[in-house]
Amino acid sequence: MLFAGAQSTGDWDVRAVMIPSRFAARVAQRYDRGSHMSSKSRRSRGQAMVEFAIVAPILLFLLLGIFESGLLLFVVGTARFAAGDMARQESESGNAANADQVSIAVVRNGAMGTTTLAVIRQIDVFKLNEDVVTGVLTPACNAGVTSPPPPCAGVYNTYKLNGATTDGGPVRWDPASRSVKNRATDFLGVRIWYQYNWKTGIFLAPSSVQLNMEFDIRLEPQTW
Repeated sequence: MLFAGAQSTGDWDVRAVMIPSRFAARVAQRYDRGSHMSSKSRRSRGQAMVEFAIVAPILLFLLLGIFESGLLLFVVGTARFAAGDMARQESESGNAANADQVSIAVVRNGAMGTTTLAVIRQIDVFKLNEDVVTGVLTPACNAGVTSPPPPCAGVYNTYKLNGATTDGGPVRWDPASRSVKNRATDFLGVRIWYQYNWKTGIFLAPSSVQLNMEFDIRLEPQTW
């Protein structure tokens, strides 16, 4: 047993602390935990760094995927809006000689024509035929195409964003020849072919994706 006698010095009374010898070793061990605690803390920090190194690339991949998907959806929505605006302008213009040029200017000056997120490859203006039984509308030419088609005589025009024809030739479906007679107006379709380039490269796909947006409408009657 460890024993220290009491001493009195002035106003202070220092008393002895008696610690049985069988507990002395345990008390000493309590003050030797620092080395063990620091070693355990270092192991915990190392484990956290390894876990972060594993999880961080996955989180980064998800964040970039969300960002890329948001851009793509924005471009698709912008193309839908542009095609609708162009078709409505065609309907209002009717058989005006500059109907196609006016409607293309709507796209060119709008969000789809000014954005750098996508590139417009071609703009089509074409006649639609209506099935008298089912009422289904189908293009008079180039039905079911999956890439920008050539023009067709009398029914299908293809343009660049600047308003020039894609082949440098004359307009095949003259706007002045379109029917705007009441109950006999022509059905018209517009299609915008555009290309979206991946911005982050996060998707294992070609460097760009080719898309198109179509909008069908009937010309407004202007004669009776």
